[in-house]
Amino acid sequence: MKPRVWYRKRWFSILVIVLTFAVVGAVIVVPVGATDSLSYCASCKVTKRAEKTWKHSAHKDVSCTSCHIRGGLASQVKWRLQEAKNIWASYLGVDRVTDKGQLPDNQNCLKCHPLSKIPDEQSGVRMSHKLHVGLRGLTCADCHDSVSHTKTGQSADVTMQTCPMCHNQQGAPDRCDFCHPAPPQNAHRPDYLKEHGREARLNVEACLRCHHDKERFCDACHATPPADHFGGTWRYTHGRSAVKDPTSCDACHSQAYCAQCHAVTHPTDWETAHGTIAAQGPSACLVCHPQAMCDACHEKRGVSP
Repeated sequence: MKPRVWYRKRWFSILVIVLTFAVVGAVIVVPVGATDSLSYCASCKVTKRAEKTWKHSAHKDVSCTSCHIRGGLASQVKWRLQEAKNIWASYLGVDRVTDKGQLPDNQNCLKCHPLSKIPDEQSGVRMSHKLHVGLRGLTCADCHDSVSHTKTGQSADVTMQTCPMCHNQQGAPDRCDFCHPAPPQNAHRPDYLKEHGREARLNVEACLRCHHDKERFCDACHATPPADHFGGTWRYTHGRSAVKDPTSCDACHSQAYCAQCHAVTHPTDWETAHGTIAAQGPSACLVCHPQAMCDACHEKRGVSP
């Protein structure tokens, strides 16, 4: 009986099996472990900013994949196989598979924040998460959009930007007290009606957190100037009102708006030199000066109009 050749012996078969598992581990298992690390997720220049904001968020101890890879074995396998190909593509110098990324799915959030532990009313706001999750395709990220990646100057608090999708002539109640049964006391200072214009210009988003319907809450007042604006002489007589209550002007008009007239300076010889310019057309003068002012001055000095 002839002895078996070396490549048919048991030890060789075992070696082949071990090498096969080692190659599979290198090709798949190692990349899978690598993709769970922050260094991998932040290796792309597009995600550098996301890394910085995440480090200062309430989710700084939660991995990127825990939020951004949807639950379920199929989604996990699909994404990791794609990233495994991308890792080897980088080493081999071939094109990577593009990935636009994805927002956290409700399943990702509910793993740590089960609906049974979220009260229907907290911090003076009544809102049933059980009712809203999935309603009209809503995701947790639609309302909690800045909880992990807050931009500079942005608050991580929930805004009301999504609420008008339903609570605004869409069948859902739109009364303030429906969601705010006990509105916060002293939400505004006593002089806020006069002072809010300046603050709104600096950060209008702060106003829209509560007054989410700009047309209803802002335009209803600002589209109708005070009655004395329609007198025809307001341009020339508003000075007294402005001196008496300058904040009433600030509610609608910025300092830049006022400066268009009030910051204009005339040369020292303007009294004798302005006639030549005025003769070209009075409209430029009448922007600031009423015709009666010109007539009174000309009559006093005996100058023909």
